Amino acid sequence: MARAMTVPAATMRRRVKLGRFMLHAFLLSTSVLFVMPLLWALFTSFKQPQDIITQVPALLPSTWTLENYAKLPRVAPFVRFFLNSIVVSTVSTLFIAVGCTAAGYIFAKYEFRFKRLLFFTIIATILIPLQTYIVPLFLTIRALGWVNSYAGLIYPTVIMSSGIFFMRQNILGIPDELIDAARVDGSSEFAILWNIIFPLSAAPVAAICIINWVFTWSLFIWPLVVASSSDMFTMELGLMYFMKEFIVDYGGIMAATTLTILPVLIVFLVFRTRIIEGVATTGMKG
Repeated sequence: MARAMTVPAATMRRRVKLGRFMLHAFLLSTSVLFVMPLLWALFTSFKQPQDIITQVPALLPSTWTLENYAKLPRVAPFVRFFLNSIVVSTVSTLFIAVGCTAAGYIFAKYEFRFKRLLFFTIIATILIPLQTYIVPLFLTIRALGWVNSYAGLIYPTVIMSSGIFFMRQNILGIPDELIDAARVDGSSEFAILWNIIFPLSAAPVAAICIINWVFTWSLFIWPLVVASSSDMFTMELGLMYFMKEFIVDYGGIMAATTLTILPVLIVFLVFRTRIIEGVATTGMKG
């Protein structure tokens, strides 16, 4: 009898192992498909021109070279482009982290007239792309005198409707008793926001920071419209310097693209650790 019960159990373990193997194989193959373009861009940035355009493409360069990276400062002021992208993305992300958390806290824990209408109006703006209101937005920026300035580049990226919704849903899970206890102890609303809401919302704040950083870093249309001189160009606009009239410098583009991707990867890795810490230390979710 014991043997009859052992056989199905062993069969079940084999099925579980086979299922895990198939799942890991699927995830590995999918990861390779996503990573392959990044690897292709990376290795292409080390290739010589004759190795890039060939009848039989090769992933690895036949002769490794750093010329594509060395010529970046000669082609355009890419250091300035890089710093501009850092400033725009960092300032925008700080605004998004503070603004979305504060707005989410208000919509989650406060009661006031037309609260639902205002909230659904904000959510509805998620469906409106930038291209539909880029003309009135530019006219507003021009009226404020922010054309070709950091303020003009950052202004459209300081509000994230989906981030407000995301933070509101998370803060709804924070017990009201905890906030009421802080108020009884004499804490101000700003102190509650800083000492309670932010620590208990570390994971979602990190998530929206990652999303906004990647979105702001990769913006092309808006910087192209508002930046009238190369001093205010971002890295995305800097790639245009390799698109010439009769030829495209693929090696230079891949080198600049690799440098453009690096900060995004670094930010993701840093905030990924913060997300894990936030999930591990946050235990108050309704």
